[in-house]
Amino acid sequence: MDKITLYYFTVGDSVTRARGENVKLMLEDAGLDHDYIRPQRDSWVELKKKFQDGGAHSSTLPCIETSGQRFFKTVPIMRYISTKLGEKYHGSTPEENQHLEVVADVSDLWFEHMKNAFFGAPELQEKYNNETLPAQIILFEKYYSDREGPYVLGEKLTYPDFLVYHMIDDNQYRDKLTGVAPNLVKFVEAFEERPNIKKYFASLK
Repeated sequence: MDKITLYYFTVGDSVTRARGENVKLMLEDAGLDHDYIRPQRDSWVELKKKFQDGGAHSSTLPCIETSGQRFFKTVPIMRYISTKLGEKYHGSTPEENQHLEVVADVSDLWFEHMKNAFFGAPELQEKYNNETLPAQIILFEKYYSDREGPYVLGEKLTYPDFLVYHMIDDNQYRDKLTGVAPNLVKFVEAFEERPNIKKYFASLK
């Protein structure tokens, strides 16, 4: 692929929080040449107008630019990149791809719960931390127990794996998986040992 420019906000005090990081992780794992631009909130109006003037009807972040084109929305961006790379992060059959779409959609629902809690009242945050988050961990443990792993399709890393890993990371739940979700522990360990991912995480320290 040609060089990619990824756009996403910095959310709160973390450079890795929220939806842009899923795309970033894929770009790192694939070893793709890219820049990461983090627009400030006060410059978003101007940037959004630029996107709209360029023909974007739903201009939201994350967005990537490559080969003179712009692409929007986290999961569609990831599917596009995977397709451009010869379906590198897709399944091998229509049935596997349908399964991946389900896992990605369920991950999106988890993200919506987290987002609502993050921006919500204290009681909503408490309910999320005490009820919703543990329930999501149990749910995804089931998905990762369907095959030997370590990934949701077995030995092959696919695009929903980036989504699930980042949700665990965003929730700072990694160290709480032991004894609760052994298949997710195996997944997280394998994911973090991928050479390009390991190098990227080291750069964040």
